[in-house]
Amino acid sequence: MALHLPKPRSTKPAQKTVGLDGLNVSVSTAATSGVEKSKSVKSGGLAGLTSKVSVRQLRTEIGKEGLRQAAVDAGRKPPSDRTLRRWAQQGRIPHPDVTERAQRRAAIERLGGIDAVAKKIGRSRSAVSRYRSGETNELRADAKKKLKNVKARNIMDRAGVLRPDGQPKKATIRVRGGVSVRNGSEEGYDYRVRTLDFANSDSPFSLDETRELAMALAGDDHARVVAILERHATMDYPENKGFDQYGDTFGFHFDSIESVHIDWT
Repeated sequence: MALHLPKPRSTKPAQKTVGLDGLNVSVSTAATSGVEKSKSVKSGGLAGLTSKVSVRQLRTEIGKEGLRQAAVDAGRKPPSDRTLRRWAQQGRIPHPDVTERAQRRAAIERLGGIDAVAKKIGRSRSAVSRYRSGETNELRADAKKKLKNVKARNIMDRAGVLRPDGQPKKATIRVRGGVSVRNGSEEGYDYRVRTLDFANSDSPFSLDETRELAMALAGDDHARVVAILERHATMDYPENKGFDQYGDTFGFHFDSIESVHIDWT
């Protein structure tokens, strides 16, 4: 495949995240947006891997009264039946604070309710109740991490990407996007938009890589998803020889992503 002449990047990566090696890295907003967009493609293997559900599903899971309570918790008037129908028809709740509380309420219901969540994360019933209502914006650090992991595993299970033993299925990944290569202080080079078929990697995605990728998708941490893909492309993709490290100034980077497709087998 022909290469362009080296050229400086037109924009700097805008989102920071933590890669698999524990290093802070920056990734392109156009790449993270592409991952998020790929979740809307039902046949792409990413559709169910999101912590956000539709208004119709929210209404099914927590009912009209749950949506009304989310509005009350946000300091708003309880919506009428007509308003709730309009939200469902339009596919959106016009108030972000109500949406956040409704999503929290639904997530807790999917995990078995307040008592079940309190037991799973080691917090009191009242602490989980305050979090659900938005009275407290975040749980304590340890409980926050536990809840994030419990929610992610529930989403992964519902999306059908886990084996019976709880481990993730094998992921065969294809990514199409604009890419560039960076080599420290030397000026790198960029490709036109191309497709990377990770089935051709020298080493397949490891169990740890696959688990972290699925959990990042389930938690809507799209920046971390991009970082995991970039690291694997840098270290294990056959066309990218010569790199023994991945970071902001080294390796293979997505300037944009058009699509991500994953086959879980």
